[in-house]
Amino acid sequence: MTRDELQRLIRQGEASGQEFKRDEVTNFDLAREVTAFLNHVGGTVLLADLGTHVSVR
Repeated sequence: MTRDELQRLIRQGEASGQEFKRDEVTNFDLAREVTAFLNHVGGTVLLADLGTHVSVR
């Protein structure tokens, strides 16, 4: 994924096929989200490492 693609996804925000998760998400919750996407039509999960500052313009 390129930086431009990542920025586009972040700007789009969450939707039925896209979720944002903080670095503190449990393995169980992440697995449940991925399973839901697999049972639907696919999707994107973006994980954030809150220890790292990322600027999106």
